[in-house]
Formats: sequence, C-alpha cells, structure tokens
Amino acid sequence: MKPRTLTDLREEMRAVARGERLAPPPQLSAAELVAALTPEMLKMLRVLGERRPATVGELVTLTNRAQPSVSRSLRKLTSLGLIRLVKAGREVRPELRVGEIRLQFLST
Repeated sequence: MKPRTLTDLREEMRAVARGERLAPPPQLSAAELVAALTPEMLKMLRVLGERRPATVGELVTLTNRAQPSVSRSLRKLTSLGLIRLVKAGREVRPELRVGEIRLQFLST
C-alpha cells in the first residue's frame, strides 16, 4: 500500500466535509457496542432501515418516543458511527451508515 501524503489526507478530509465521502466508522470494542445497543436503540435502527423516515419528527412518531429521548439516541448512534444526520433545509434526516454489524470477541 502506497504511503499517503499530508496533501492526500487533507483532500480526503475535505471530501468528507463536503459530503462526497463518508468518514470511516470508529473502531469500537465489542463491549462498547453491546452496551450501547439497548432494545430501544435496536428498535430505532430497525425503523431507520425499514421505514427510512424523512425527518427526526417522523422518527419520533414511528418509534412512539419523546423527541428529547430520540435526539439523545441519535447523538449516541452518530458518535458510534452507525448513522449520520443529513440536513435537508430546516429539517434533519437520520440515515443508516451500516446495514450489518459484526462482533469479534476473540482476537485472531
């Protein structure tokens, strides 16, 4: 693999900032991920994947949860790299970044 220059890294960061490329999801330990994926979080991920709500407000309705609770969950899922929040005018649309999660419990 060719070493990357500082210029290459800057260009990649700019592409991510422009929305042309997704930043890679963070590498998490299995314990961190399992602890974060509560039944409510899993339900939200399922709704995002199956129903693809156009706004956070629509997600609130689909999950039957309070808006502040949904917002906290979305921030957590974003920090885990599982979703991204896309601004669409005055609204924000939550989108899945991953379709599958694999856990490795043993190092090889």
